[in-house]
Amino acid sequence: MSNTSYPSYWTYNASAINRYFPIPLLIFGTFGNILNILIFTRKTLRKNSCVQYLLSTSIVSVLTLYIGLMSRLLNGYNLDYTSYSSTLCKIRYFMSYLCLYCTSWFITLGCFDRFCSSSVSVFLRNFCKQKIVYRAISTVIILGCFIFAETIYCFNNGNLNSVASCYTISVQCQIIDGLLLMIFYTTIPIVLMITFGFLTLKNIRQSRRQVRSVKTEPRLDTSMTQNISTRIVPNAIKDNFSSGVNTKIRKQDLQIITMLFVQVGTIIIFCSPMGFYKFYASLTARTEKSLQHKEIENFVAQFVILITYINNSMMFFIYTLTGRIFRQELFKLIFK
Repeated sequence: MSNTSYPSYWTYNASAINRYFPIPLLIFGTFGNILNILIFTRKTLRKNSCVQYLLSTSIVSVLTLYIGLMSRLLNGYNLDYTSYSSTLCKIRYFMSYLCLYCTSWFITLGCFDRFCSSSVSVFLRNFCKQKIVYRAISTVIILGCFIFAETIYCFNNGNLNSVASCYTISVQCQIIDGLLLMIFYTTIPIVLMITFGFLTLKNIRQSRRQVRSVKTEPRLDTSMTQNISTRIVPNAIKDNFSSGVNTKIRKQDLQIITMLFVQVGTIIIFCSPMGFYKFYASLTARTEKSLQHKEIENFVAQFVILITYINNSMMFFIYTLTGRIFRQELFKLIFK
């Protein structure tokens, strides 16, 4: 293939993936996230603090898919509405960034919630209260509005130096935009997810060792046994093992932790490439590039952005495969 055919070749492929790739993501994502919302608002699950974060993620994911993917689908058919309005261009990127950022941080908060709920510290377990959940969600949204306010200034339509119709207006804006998205959407959340994930597993192993040590203690009189139990095992852990009802609650928590950790894995797999690309784009923003190079970069950008939305589309299927309590509530919802 000659060099002169490269620009049209890469442009065609970028348009093709925008034309066809978003359709199944929108269908499965809409269907799945609506079911997530219906299931997470059921009485059995809605009182769990971590479920509130998963519910918020599902709600924002619906917005993410329609704000981010619908515009790309239209762009694939040369119906890019942002090319006709500077205001729509700015709103599109502001809302897309904010929604992506919120989905990532709500899962991060879910990991923090599970770390706190599994901790022996009463102070940390207090962070699992519903009012704390609502405050945390509100704080994330407000901070996101401040962080990505730069899109209102930095994005405009009709940038002649770009292969896209709605893009950053300067090299400085491109660098700032890329770094902010990389840092606050991928890098910091993923690091925190992994950190809280390991700490949660550590807390679970520690609680199991403590309970096992209590069960293997020599039989003492009732008062002495109660004192040892109170001293060694935190009340939350002791209660979970002392009654059938609380054992069921503990099993529910462990299933939610499993669902959450698998979700973290999909975020790392599908969202990290976008962070790497944004880092590369920021590093090379001042480098002179040929039209062919820009076409190839645009194709890569379109691809890594689209696979990011896979994470928002497959949440329902992740929860169905990994969470027994989720499947049970799904069956009750369908066959009630």
